[in-house]
Amino acid sequence: MYCDHAILIQTPSRQDILVDGGLSPRDVVLALGKKMPFWDRTIDLVVLTHPHADHITGLLEVLRRYHVRQVLFPPLDDDSPLCDEWLSLIEEKGIKQTIAQAGQQINLGTERVTIEVLNPLVPPLADTVSDVDDNGVVLRIYAGKVSFLLTADISWQTEYELLRRRANLNSIVLKAGHHGSDTSTSREFLAVVDPCVAVICVGEDNRFGHPADEVRERLEGEVGPDKLYRTDLDGTIEFITDGEGLWVRVER
Repeated sequence: MYCDHAILIQTPSRQDILVDGGLSPRDVVLALGKKMPFWDRTIDLVVLTHPHADHITGLLEVLRRYHVRQVLFPPLDDDSPLCDEWLSLIEEKGIKQTIAQAGQQINLGTERVTIEVLNPLVPPLADTVSDVDDNGVVLRIYAGKVSFLLTADISWQTEYELLRRRANLNSIVLKAGHHGSDTSTSREFLAVVDPCVAVICVGEDNRFGHPADEVRERLEGEVGPDKLYRTDLDGTIEFITDGEGLWVRVER
């Protein structure tokens, strides 16, 4: 499920993984309520890709309302009230925490779904377009022959570093970086990922003008206009796979 800035992954063994939570606590809780049974209040893994408000705010409400077994997040140097509340809730509820680092594999007790952490790198990148964005958590998730690359809000600088380090980027589905901003989804990066389907997670009528026309055109040139999905136009986007095929449903 791709819903604006929140991504819910549900495995064949009924595990739930939530990546980011968006800016609205109400919206993410409503979206989870539609996809999870009313009696299921457990989320196996919550991933905070980076601590900007449009990614962390909704997760705070998720930590309050759900039983979260594990959290994954990058090193936090931000002294913001949102980060303080995030860390306080984790400690208060005794949630297992893992600091993200390239090379990790997240084991959720199922052999059918694998999560690889490709970023943040060690040592972390510095003096980039935005060090908070560029040291965000990038995940490659695969089930059988179907793979998803979730690029958080990284810019072309992290993309180039991942290319230089020959990270495992090739994926069937690409979640475009930084809501389709012109700082991300470089031609070189896109060529190596070589996706068949792309998604831009972006809010309607956002004040930044995302997605950038050049990024949209670049993605359409790679996957075709009919295989580029946008949450501002399509609403919630759902991908279903059995490890061989891939099916897509959109809200509108």
